Amino acid sequence: NPDGPAAQMSDMMSQWQSMGLGAMNMMGSGWAEAMADMGSEWLHFVSDRVQKDVDFQHKLLHARSPQDVHAIQSEFFQAAVDDYSNGTGKMLELSAKLFEPPKS
Repeated sequence: NPDGPAAQMSDMMSQWQSMGLGAMNMMGSGWAEAMADMGSEWLHFVSDRVQKDVDFQHKLLHARSPQDVHAIQSEFFQAAVDDYSNGTGKMLELSAKLFEPPKS
């Protein structure tokens, strides 16, 4: 996919090189793959959260009572806390791969 996360990360690395941050390709293909995985995970996370924000607004518009609003808000905020907690854990796992020694 020419517009996918891997292509976006490759473009970003090229931009870093042109800004004088050195030859990023010296880090190896494992590093580039880990960066692409992190970028992909981040894009999926943001997409999922935006969808949940839209759903939240939709539910609020259809609430029939203050109790409904309270329940909708409570559900939304609990899900957000869970999502951000899980997302942080995934990003930490993926970032650990940045520091793994290259495979021979």
